[in-house]
Amino acid sequence: MPAAGQKDYYRILGVSKDAPSNEIKKAYRKQARQHHPDVNPGDSESEERFKEVAEAYHVLGDKKRRAAYDRGPERFAQEFDLSDFFNQFSHGPSGRQPGVHFSSGGFGNLFDVFSGGGAAPGQGYPGAISQAGRDVEIDVQLGFEEALNGVERTVKYALQRGIGGSETISTKVRIPAGIEDGKKIRVKGRGEPGIGGGAPGNLYLRVQVASHRLFTRKGADLYLELPVAVYEAGLGATVRVPTLDGPMSIKLPPGTRSGQVIRLSGKGAQRPKPNDQKKCGDLFVSIRIELPGELDQGSTALLEQFERDHPYDPRRDMK
Repeated sequence: MPAAGQKDYYRILGVSKDAPSNEIKKAYRKQARQHHPDVNPGDSESEERFKEVAEAYHVLGDKKRRAAYDRGPERFAQEFDLSDFFNQFSHGPSGRQPGVHFSSGGFGNLFDVFSGGGAAPGQGYPGAISQAGRDVEIDVQLGFEEALNGVERTVKYALQRGIGGSETISTKVRIPAGIEDGKKIRVKGRGEPGIGGGAPGNLYLRVQVASHRLFTRKGADLYLELPVAVYEAGLGATVRVPTLDGPMSIKLPPGTRSGQVIRLSGKGAQRPKPNDQKKCGDLFVSIRIELPGELDQGSTALLEQFERDHPYDPRRDMK
C-alpha cells in the first residue's frame, strides 16, 4: 500500500485538484454514504472503499493538510502523521459487528459533514454517523374513476443496495378517494434505510390521473359539455345527461342558449374530506348547440324564413 501522502486523494474523491472545499465536502458526503458499512453490512469491498474515502477527506477537507499534500508526499510526511487517523479503524470482531469499527474520538470532523455536530453513535458501529435515509419519489398512474373512488395499489420501486446494486421493493398503498392529479401521497418509513440507527426515509407517490372522455375535473366538481339540437334548445326538451351514477334526465326550457350552464348539485366527485353538509361536489353542464352537418332545401328555407321574421345580432355585446 502506498504511503498516505502518495495516494491520489483527488482521484479517490473524484474531484479536480483545484476543486473548492464545498465541492470536496459534497463528493465525500456522497461516497461516504454510498459505501458506509451500516448501509453495506458484510461487504468488505465497500468497507475498504469507505476507509479510503474517509482518509482522502481527512486530508483534503483540512486547509493545512491539503496545502502540505499539494506540496508533495515528502513534505506532507514531514508535517503530518496520519497514524492517529488510522487508529480510528480496528479490524476483527468487536461485539456484534465484525469488520471496521470507529472509536468515538477523531472522526468528529468527518461526521460533522452529515450531522452538523460530532460523531453520533449508531446501532451497528460505535461512533458511526447517524443519518436519516433518503426519500424516494415514484409516479403512480390512476384511471379517472380510480382517483374519484379510491383504490388500493401495489407499487414497486428500487432501493440502493451496496455498490451499484439495487433491490426491488413492493408496497401496498391505499389511494384515498378524491385524490387530484399532481398531488403527492407520503408513505412513512418506506424510503432508503437510515445510517447508524437513523430513521428510514419516506416514499412519496406522485399521482397522475388519466383524463376522461366526457368529464373534466376541478377539485370535487365535474364539468361536462352537452351537445343539444337547435330545435331542442329553441323549443325546450327533456334530454339525458351522463353522470358518475349513470344517465339522468333534465329539462331544457324553451330558448336555451349555447353556453348556458346547468348545475346538478351533488353529482360531482367525492370530496377527500367530506363535510357534514356535502359529501360530493357538483356537476356543471354547459350547453353546446349543434347544427346538423348538412341542410336540405326545406331546412335551409326554414332558416331563411326565421332570419327574415326574427332578425338579431348575436355579437352585439362584442362591439
